[in-house]
Amino acid sequence: MGLTVLSVLSLFVLNITLCCGDAQDAELSLKPNVSHLFAGESVTFICDMREGNATDWLYKFNWNDQEMVHFTKSSSYSLYLTAELSGNYQCIGRHNGLTDFTKQSNNLTLSISAHRPTATITADKTTIPVGGSVTLTCSVQGSAGWTYDWFRQIPDSREVAINTNSLPNFISVSDEGIYRCRGRRGNPVFFTNLSKVYHIQKTLSNRAFVTLQQNWTQIFSGEMITIKCEIQGGENTEWQYEWRTTSSKTPPTHSEYNISRASFSYNGQYWCKGRRDVFFSTAWSDAFTLKVSNKPRPTITADRRTIPAGGNATLSCSVGSYNEWKYFWFRRVSVFTEIQVIRNKEPDQMITVTQGGIYYCKGGRGNPVFFTEDSDPITIEKRVSNKAVVSLEPSWPLIFSGEKITVRCQISLGRRTEWEYEWSKPDSSTGLANNASINLNASVISSGSYRCMGKNKQELYSVTEWSDVITLTVSGNRPKSSISADSRVFPEGDTVTLTCSVTPSTPGWSYYWYRGKKTSEPLTMAEVLHSDGQIGVSQEGDYWCRGGRGNPVYYTDYSDVISIKQTVRNRPAVTLHPNWPEVYSGETITLKCEIPGEDTEWDYEWATSSSHQPPNQNEYKINSVSTSHRGHYWCKGRMRSAQQNSTMWSASFELKIVYKRRPVLTVSPSWLSPGASVTLKCEIEHPSAGWSFYWYKAVPELSEKSSSYELLPDGSGTAQDSYIIHGQTHTAGYVCRAGRGDPEYHTDHSQPKFVWSADLNSAASLTVSPNSVQHFIYDSVTLNCSGNSSQWRVMIFTQGGYLRKLLECGNGGIMTESTCNIDLDLYQDAVYWCESESGQFSNGINITSRYDPSNSYSIVTKAP
Repeated sequence: MGLTVLSVLSLFVLNITLCCGDAQDAELSLKPNVSHLFAGESVTFICDMREGNATDWLYKFNWNDQEMVHFTKSSSYSLYLTAELSGNYQCIGRHNGLTDFTKQSNNLTLSISAHRPTATITADKTTIPVGGSVTLTCSVQGSAGWTYDWFRQIPDSREVAINTNSLPNFISVSDEGIYRCRGRRGNPVFFTNLSKVYHIQKTLSNRAFVTLQQNWTQIFSGEMITIKCEIQGGENTEWQYEWRTTSSKTPPTHSEYNISRASFSYNGQYWCKGRRDVFFSTAWSDAFTLKVSNKPRPTITADRRTIPAGGNATLSCSVGSYNEWKYFWFRRVSVFTEIQVIRNKEPDQMITVTQGGIYYCKGGRGNPVFFTEDSDPITIEKRVSNKAVVSLEPSWPLIFSGEKITVRCQISLGRRTEWEYEWSKPDSSTGLANNASINLNASVISSGSYRCMGKNKQELYSVTEWSDVITLTVSGNRPKSSISADSRVFPEGDTVTLTCSVTPSTPGWSYYWYRGKKTSEPLTMAEVLHSDGQIGVSQEGDYWCRGGRGNPVYYTDYSDVISIKQTVRNRPAVTLHPNWPEVYSGETITLKCEIPGEDTEWDYEWATSSSHQPPNQNEYKINSVSTSHRGHYWCKGRMRSAQQNSTMWSASFELKIVYKRRPVLTVSPSWLSPGASVTLKCEIEHPSAGWSFYWYKAVPELSEKSSSYELLPDGSGTAQDSYIIHGQTHTAGYVCRAGRGDPEYHTDHSQPKFVWSADLNSAASLTVSPNSVQHFIYDSVTLNCSGNSSQWRVMIFTQGGYLRKLLECGNGGIMTESTCNIDLDLYQDAVYWCESESGQFSNGINITSRYDPSNSYSIVTKAP
């Protein structure tokens, strides 16, 4: 059959298109258009040539490059799937008018699961709250294009569909029950397997609570506790209980959770709820947190650690801040004795004790009782009345490193076997022995204060008071002995005294003496003259010593060596010329060095402690000796013909210088009557031979600033210390002085003494105005002379002050004819009398001063 013009034209256009590349490929599509398919589903392949009409083409379908459907007019092909049909699919179109013109589609890859899928149902919650709803969601994992069927079942009824072919994959439900779902897709319809059932419960209005049966603030490991689930309301309902916890333990399905022994594995949160049946339950309770702590250890304290004699101590036990505990108290007499229960199961935290011991406590609570750990022990000591005394043997104030020392503890009122001893050295952490004494090999670290106390052996915590401390001072330096001699040179036949001492000076030393070489043995006791560190030696040689004390003997270092030389026998002597027992400042003296054996010629040497050095001669003359010459003097002689031979030093001569003396004049009697006599006696403080005495009569002075004396007849340089005055016609004052030596040295004048010469029948008299036995200082007094004369003078003999003077009224007062006016403040102590030119003299009046309690001075007058 020939081609029509139209057919030819179409073929021409197609060829042009193919030639030029404008033709489009065929497209193979799938319905349903999903990638993941399951065995049992049906799918339809649709082939689109994408040009012309569908009827212009013949269609062929291939599977894995194998022809599945030969060319046919149908552009679609339906296939029932099995797992073996997975693979690549393609369609080919051939144009009806051109047999050699074909088009190929794209490849479609199908993955076909052998098993039917199962729907999955989930919910935003498992329990419908009161007045609320639950959203259920259905899904088919790994595929799409589904619609969903929903089913519900309640007890005692069959399952019914509540929604079918629903496009949304979720529904909202407000009724309890058992819910399931499935997916559907395709035509014919392909169903998934039904999902697992999902239980939706409905919450009741009752409320659940988790509580702890024991109302305790904290739970400890090992305690027995009960956790309870309590439901508010619905008491008549028989509930089933569910628990949930974050701990590692699984609670039971009843209302109480009994834990017989709490441990850390129970730590966590707990919830519970009650179920009336399978679909109705309460909401979950709020979380209850259970925290289990380590078993506590109580804290024990005491208001004092030492009970005074007759006193007590208060102990306190505390388990944190919890008040649900009761307390148990225990005591041990020592760490080795039985435990004594002294209080049991008391709520009071405090006890009062009167005994020493080791105390501890623990807390308990619950039934059966749960106990805390034991508290740390606390030691309480009880003081007994005895006080320990510590002593040091030997008790030397300074000990030297290496000495053996015993520190001893003594306790009165008890045998030693009743006590154990404790020592304390407060300034050191060194442990000390617990014996009654400590034996020390002393060292610097042994220094310090020691004290001790005693513990009763039967009751170790009954103790004495601590002793007072005793201080041990240990020097790290070995002491050294020093040796000295009273002379390094001694005459033949004499001895030298050696002295050994220890530096620093401490008691207790015995001394060991050596002569010769250092290898010498100590001198024997027969040679030791003194036990106080001195010996007398009579041999030349080198000597040294050392000290020793204690048992065993502790020795000092050796002293330096001292050399002792023997000299000639002559020994000089220092003598004083004149040999007076006292030397007065200003005298002339001579010190002589006298050596026995006048046939030997000597050179002389002096030593002195004074500030003047004598010349190297045998005599030392001092013309005017002073206190600067005072001191000790020694001398020695050296043979001019053999200078290596000398005498030893003389014994010390002490020159004592005293200040110029004033002799003392005494008068006996003090009144001289006509025809009688008065003896004056001049006394020297240290009388000796060689004194001459001088006697003077006081002459009235014209000035108070000078003294005037008149030498008595035969009163110059008498050898006698007494002078006799015969009857006189007037009064006078007398002085004396003494002299000795060449040139002659004079003492000061003695104080004047007044001698009253009187005719007891004389008509002359002296009166005082005002006429009173008492006058006051600063008053004016008038002295009036009367008798058979027109010319009178008032004589005044002062007796106060360093100098006593004989004055007339004109020197101290105002004399008018027979009247003398004086102010009593000038002469407080004096004798007053009247004298006339004819030799008459009156009675005498003695005026002296006395202290008046009214704070003024008074003048008392009286006749001698």
